[in-house]
Amino acid sequence: MKRTLLLISCLLFTAPTACTSMGSSGSKTAEDNKQQVNFYGILTTHQGQTDTVDHILIEGKHNDIIMYDAPVNHAAEKFNNATKQTEIKLEANPITDFSKTRIDLSTISTIKVPNELTIWFYQKEKKHQRIEFLLVEITAKESSESKPYLLEHRTNISCNSVGKSGSQKKEVPLSAIDTLTIEGYSFALSTEKKDTKKTGSATCPLVKTETETTTEIVVK
Repeated sequence: MKRTLLLISCLLFTAPTACTSMGSSGSKTAEDNKQQVNFYGILTTHQGQTDTVDHILIEGKHNDIIMYDAPVNHAAEKFNNATKQTEIKLEANPITDFSKTRIDLSTISTIKVPNELTIWFYQKEKKHQRIEFLLVEITAKESSESKPYLLEHRTNISCNSVGKSGSQKKEVPLSAIDTLTIEGYSFALSTEKKDTKKTGSATCPLVKTETETTTEIVVK
């Protein structure tokens, strides 16, 4: 009888330790310390709207945005009766045959689409895929001259329109943009993550809580 009582006492004492060891280690991942960048500026469309915007991204990115050097020598513009638009036919595929530049929003001041109605396109043969582009003019910071690039016509710009009534998410097709001015950016680096989650087994839940602190830096 004494041995039985001694055994139960040991189990009651060691059970919490066993439950604790079944939980997660709580180690932070690279995602916890991810730096979030917020680019902001002024968006003017060909439809006449002008908005103050932030959280600007091109195809979901703020850097490594691939643009193709616009050719100096190219075919003349022609009006296509089938598509009802002005077109410039490319003799080579920009994606595989043109020089390309990786653009970072932190290095530029404006993106301009001078003529959204003129489509640059490449199509090897009539049965092959047709790839369409728009001419964009990029002006770098501390530069007064723009450089022409080709960007795929299907490109979308995402941002938040900032107004008196609050922030509203926008998806803007490249063809709608007249000028996008990048005024600056800010970023916040999270050092700790605030999270409340259960660890351990279903019969022995533990609650772990961490706090989060962020520092915001504005760059213009």
